[in-house]
Amino acid sequence: MQITLSTEAPDLPKHKCLVLGIFSDEKPPRGICGFIDWRLNGMISREIKQGKITGDFMEKILIPFSRRIGTEMLFLFGLGKLSDTNYDRIYTAANHIARTVNTMLINNFSFDLPGTGRSDLTTAGTVEAMITGFFDFLSEDINKLSSMNSCIVTSPANVKEVSLGIKNFKMNVKDLGSVDVSALQNCFA
Repeated sequence: MQITLSTEAPDLPKHKCLVLGIFSDEKPPRGICGFIDWRLNGMISREIKQGKITGDFMEKILIPFSRRIGTEMLFLFGLGKLSDTNYDRIYTAANHIARTVNTMLINNFSFDLPGTGRSDLTTAGTVEAMITGFFDFLSEDINKLSSMNSCIVTSPANVKEVSLGIKNFKMNVKDLGSVDVSALQNCFA
């Protein structure tokens, strides 16, 4: 699995699939999901208001071909209440995100760090939990693991914490070099 980083505005880069966490008690959505909602003229908020999107834990919503953003598919993953968020829930969500992306036969996706700056979780801890969740699913099949490319979408202010989260993952998980972060070396220098 190769991991890259994007600190550009999340609507600009060309993503095959942009995965965003959505909380059931954030109406309208906030963070990167809120920004994307704004770029889509409130489409996500309207769907929430109509009850079509709840943000309940494990809810999966796929929105194809969003013309106002640079992604082919927008994948919203329900995380439940922000106040209930913990590292285990982030890990479980990441594991299921990797499973779902794999089922859709996608090997290139971007993801946000849900709840950054709005929960008690650290950005570094969220990064570590997410990468571990992805790794634990993908490591079941070496072909899946070696062909997956993922990109962390975050703000420039979070780069130091993202670096720490990746270092913690590398220190705590025996990935035997199968998680390639070499593309990030310039970002963390």
